[in-house]
Amino acid sequence: MANEVLPSHDRQSIIFDVVDGIPPSGDESDEVKSFRSQIESDNSLLEYSAEELGFNNVLFEYLSQG
Repeated sequence: MANEVLPSHDRQSIIFDVVDGIPPSGDESDEVKSFRSQIESDNSLLEYSAEELGFNNVLFEYLSQG
């Protein structure tokens, strides 16, 4: 399910931005916008994408920010 269009370091940055609540900069590519939108709207995809990159428990941090 990896997003093969975006390099792993880009996906990692997007995931951390979403988890940290950092809004989009406004000048992202269509691929970045699409990936960000997908993980913002689907917690399972956010968790899976983070785990693909070797990160665990990001969903817990994401959901506990409310």
